[in-house]
Amino acid sequence: MGNKMSKKSRLELATQIQSRYLKANKAAKEKILDEFVESTGYHRKTAIRLLHSDLRPKTFKKRPGRKKKYPREIIEKLERLYEISNYICGQRLQPYISELIDILERCNEMYFTSEEKRLLTEMSSATINRNLREYKKNHQGKGKTMTKPGGLLKKQIAIRTGMDWDDNRPGFLEIDLVAHCGQSAAGTFFYTLTATDVCTGWTDNFILRNKSKEAVVEVMTLLESLLPYPILGIDSDNGSEFINHLLFDYCNNRERKIIFTRSRPYRKNDQAHVEQKNWAVVRRLLGYNRFYTPDHFALIQRIYQLNHVFNNFFQPVRKTIARPDKDAGVFSPKYDSAKTPYRRILQSGDLSSPKKASLVYLYVASNPVNILAEINDLLRILAETSSYQT
Repeated sequence: MGNKMSKKSRLELATQIQSRYLKANKAAKEKILDEFVESTGYHRKTAIRLLHSDLRPKTFKKRPGRKKKYPREIIEKLERLYEISNYICGQRLQPYISELIDILERCNEMYFTSEEKRLLTEMSSATINRNLREYKKNHQGKGKTMTKPGGLLKKQIAIRTGMDWDDNRPGFLEIDLVAHCGQSAAGTFFYTLTATDVCTGWTDNFILRNKSKEAVVEVMTLLESLLPYPILGIDSDNGSEFINHLLFDYCNNRERKIIFTRSRPYRKNDQAHVEQKNWAVVRRLLGYNRFYTPDHFALIQRIYQLNHVFNNFFQPVRKTIARPDKDAGVFSPKYDSAKTPYRRILQSGDLSSPKKASLVYLYVASNPVNILAEINDLLRILAETSSYQT
């Protein structure tokens, strides 16, 4: 019987007999103890210790410590800002929160009291990451490379060593292709051309039906018409889609005079800016699925048009201002304060007045919440009609 009694029942029985046991004489205590051991199955020594212990219900005191500075309402608003900013890290979100709050109030998407604004804008990047830890827990293969070496013109196209460009001036771009082939390179599939400005982080993506040199030059012409500043230089890998006479002649046109350089073979770090955007923009949006139908093309084209505004106007980026130097005891890179590419372009002072006015108008007229919602709707449709396996 004793072995079948639950721990809760044993404690209840002990509580009932404890007072009688403690007041009884030696002979009575032995009798009560015998009955208790028989009923509960406890060892006699265990039963004695239990009946002499404090069996009153425990009242738990609040653990000592500093009062929480950020109430749940503030954390919920922080989580919403994190969603709207497309889940950027605290180091990028923290310097952008003040501007993001202004944008959301301007678009009538959210309202903040003066105290909420103060608490959110004063929150450090480490505190932001810590307060978002639980949210991230509850809400969270490499693709094939399709680059083939292009031997043509290699001697005429210089390798960029990092000293050839003025990285503090907009207009110097790294370009690269991403294949949307799933797990197989056989058959027909699309590509994305990514172009990233080294100075500002301004990034544009274009969907290509193939990676022919004609398709690349066509997209470069379109990019040239869309950028708010002239293209001063482009840097590519050694693929034949870039290293060819057509793109070489395009850059060396008398009116353009674009500096054309290439990275060292098999050195992806030479194109670190665009490689990072291939992951942070293209793969985060489209993943590693195979895209090859006209419907896929139209959907991705629209996604990239929307993301052109969302990514460049409402996604802050950090820029490396000091690289690790182990000899000097510096083991981590140093970054500047995160700013959107739009803000970096305005601060560069290289825009004409009409171009600046056009950018400001587009910024004021855009609602990042609506843009992100439309992108996510299109991505859901795209996911239903594509496959990683084929």
